[in-house]
Amino acid sequence: MNVSKLMGWATAVLLTGITTYTAVPNVLGEEAKQTAAWNLSQEDQDLINVTNGDIMGERCKDGAWEFHLYTTDGYQEMANGELVYVFGYTHAKGSFKNVGEVTTKEQVEQLLEPVRVPSDPIHLFVGEKARITLHNTGMHCTNANSGLNHVAHTIHFHGLDLTPAIDGVPSLPVDPVLEHKSFTYELTPQYEGSFMGHCHVDSFNHILAGMYFPIIIHQDRTKTAYGYKYDRDYTLFFSELSSTANEQLQESGVVHGLQDWKADYFLINGRTFTDNLYHPRSVINDPRSRIVAYEDETVLLRFMAIGADHVFAIHPHGYHMEVVALDGRKLKSSYEKDTLCIASGERIDVLVKIPHFASQRKCLSCNLGAGITIMHDHNLRGMVSTGKYPLGALTIFDVKSREKVAQPEVPVKGKPYNPLEH
Repeated sequence: MNVSKLMGWATAVLLTGITTYTAVPNVLGEEAKQTAAWNLSQEDQDLINVTNGDIMGERCKDGAWEFHLYTTDGYQEMANGELVYVFGYTHAKGSFKNVGEVTTKEQVEQLLEPVRVPSDPIHLFVGEKARITLHNTGMHCTNANSGLNHVAHTIHFHGLDLTPAIDGVPSLPVDPVLEHKSFTYELTPQYEGSFMGHCHVDSFNHILAGMYFPIIIHQDRTKTAYGYKYDRDYTLFFSELSSTANEQLQESGVVHGLQDWKADYFLINGRTFTDNLYHPRSVINDPRSRIVAYEDETVLLRFMAIGADHVFAIHPHGYHMEVVALDGRKLKSSYEKDTLCIASGERIDVLVKIPHFASQRKCLSCNLGAGITIMHDHNLRGMVSTGKYPLGALTIFDVKSREKVAQPEVPVKGKPYNPLEH
């Protein structure tokens, strides 16, 4: 089964009845979407549903999942308009396929998706073998004399209990992946849960420059985690970034005074909130980060964090969170919190139960409209990026009523589109 061919229809199948914030081309009318759903097997529909339509690897004849990740560098636009130099993992355009040797900047631009921080999630399944091949394309946006050129990389599968040969620690016992070389990690997940991947070469610099991504391991093809049923799930990756340190790596390959490393961006899924609610790079305009739900639903939130020393204190307005798992292991007894501290490397899975009246309720502290409440970092340093507030780790719950007809998902003629007004 070639799952990547299904992904072009994934959003249309998965998001039936869910409000999104990207205009759908006319060619994808309701009839076309319905036809796409009919053409999928039940197994394919279940797979798309449980992975939220994310790009999947290729399913091989032996049943193993195959992924190809490429390392490269580039620039990421922030909500304040700044382009920040980053490097990390990416994949072929529209898939995790093997596109062969990639050695030049032109090949990177032609064959690969632009590098994003964090990189796209990888979905795996308990008991199903996975082959994940890392290709080191080299750096293409650095200065010619930067010490960052020709560096090696690995993937460490953080939280998975693996043998040293595939643990991603360089030379213990496997050498890291050199420039224009590749290495295949083979593993079979034994536990479901929320995990992450990151580079373990020069960990401080490589990780904080952008080399990390979520790994979600599912028990099966149902919306169940740790034995709990849920209606929707979101992975929220909290991280910090220093544009100054990244620029120094780009120019010379050396960060001057690591002990003085200081973040100037605090991110959720690579984005910050901004008081310009129209901005397309704001957290709240990212369908992976804006928590959309309907009344009476249960939402699973997978929190994960990585950084130098910042501890995120996640606080939703209007809801308590039921903590059901820590670091990929189900708790014997769940407990409720309205503020959760999460440090680098940790993963915390929580359930949020949306009350029946939530779509009519206004948050008096943020006053953004009925059904809208905020969730933010209560370690308030994380709410300030580049010296500005509130430019940091903040997103929103957007709760809707099934009894009301959804508003059009296209910009209002004559003014910029703001989803909070619809």
